[in-house]
Amino acid sequence: MEIREVRKEDEEGIRSLFAACFGKELSREEWVWKYRGSPWGATASVAVEGGEIVAHYGGIRMEFFFRGRTFHVYQPCDVMTHPRYRARIFSRKGAMVRAAEHFYATNPMDFAFGFASERHSILGTKQLGYTRHNHVRVLTKKVTSSGLLWRPLLKVKRGWDSIEGGDLDSLWEKVRDSHGLSIMKSSRYLFWRYRDRPAREYFPLTIRSLCRTTPVAFAVISLGGSDMFVLDFLCTETLRADTLLKVFGRIAIEHGRENLVLWAHRKDPLFGTLTSNRFVQKEGIPNSFKVITDAIDSSFLVGNYWYRMGDYDAS
Repeated sequence: MEIREVRKEDEEGIRSLFAACFGKELSREEWVWKYRGSPWGATASVAVEGGEIVAHYGGIRMEFFFRGRTFHVYQPCDVMTHPRYRARIFSRKGAMVRAAEHFYATNPMDFAFGFASERHSILGTKQLGYTRHNHVRVLTKKVTSSGLLWRPLLKVKRGWDSIEGGDLDSLWEKVRDSHGLSIMKSSRYLFWRYRDRPAREYFPLTIRSLCRTTPVAFAVISLGGSDMFVLDFLCTETLRADTLLKVFGRIAIEHGRENLVLWAHRKDPLFGTLTSNRFVQKEGIPNSFKVITDAIDSSFLVGNYWYRMGDYDAS
């Protein structure tokens, strides 16, 4: 079995492996969007036997920011092993684990992060040196028309034509120092992640005061069943968090949704606003890290990463 870095000619083999593992197609458009169009690049390590790709460990490169410091990070994705090659017990080093070891040995980074399944989270801890996983906090509230009066000095525009890259970059510069550890959410990232993703539909909201043209908040939502999911948002200190929640609630009602759903870290000030506004919290999917640099440790990452639902690449 050969373990190596992915090559351009591997595309069809990777997409075939995806179908064998997940029972659905990875379209060429999505593969190109993810591995060729991402702002900071993407790569993968593969296991090849008999000319067939039997395992794949992909990763999207990210830039994270925290209080003036930038971190180089990878988010693993499309972690898969052909059913014929899957290890049945954790003590056996299967093709995917060998591909993962190659991935971390050949790609410099400060840390890796991900939202894997329970099984893959345990595997990552046992065989790849990941931190013991914790779970994200999911906050949900049933929305009603009472108490959701529109703030008169706000205007909310919808659609990608309502915001320009320069406005998003300016908004990020204003809010980034008040954030915890976060993906660098410049226009370059936000447009790629949400506007340009094929086969997915996301709805942006740009919020401005009536007396200014620059936005005071920006958010991305998605709709599913009876829920409205707030995937990402940036909000200046001039806009109160509870006012922003009222805007979200009104938008949910206008779309005929019953529940407002988002993720928030316990140390994020928004978390207290959500709980005081009767959002119900529950345990979500696992979140874990692999620390590479000696300059940080797992407690720093667990305590400071203010995740959003949109950080999960499957959202």
